[in-house]
Amino acid sequence: MEIKTERLTIKKIKKTDKKQLVDLIGDFRVSKTLSNVPYPYTDKDAEYWLNDVKNSKFKLNIFLDNILIGGVGLRNMDIDYYELGYWIGFKYWGKGYATEACYGLLNYVKKNTAFKYLKAYVYKENIASSNVLKKIGFRQTGDGKIFSLSKQENIPCINFEYCFRNSAKPAFNLESKSANF
Repeated sequence: MEIKTERLTIKKIKKTDKKQLVDLIGDFRVSKTLSNVPYPYTDKDAEYWLNDVKNSKFKLNIFLDNILIGGVGLRNMDIDYYELGYWIGFKYWGKGYATEACYGLLNYVKKNTAFKYLKAYVYKENIASSNVLKKIGFRQTGDGKIFSLSKQENIPCINFEYCFRNSAKPAFNLESKSANF
């Protein structure tokens, strides 16, 4: 599967991207924002990821001009919902890539699956990530805690949900390729 947005390509990662993966997600500024990424992130962790993505249609990575810049995916959590997760390498922060990639995946899922709900969990201090979810139409549903592999502790988080039938109108048109990110 390959999803194209205005600036990005969302697709499976290849072994040739392994060094870039380790460099980007191995940066503590990135890994500390993710619940299921260890720190330090090693070659062994990258090998595990490269093998794991083969078994899931929706574990994808984000490319800009064929260069790996992040990841986006869905994980089946229950019969009723999938969990959205995403990350962007530090030097690519603040350019709208997370919003654009999440929008692209959400649009694909809306058109090509029978999924009913998506959920996402964001650390409370990660305001930028909360803003991404709000821009693409997720609504805040409460607070909780989630365990962080990189910090080895439970971290306060904000819970978000997207319902494909009753979702709030996103901050842009899901059908438009010229959305403002």
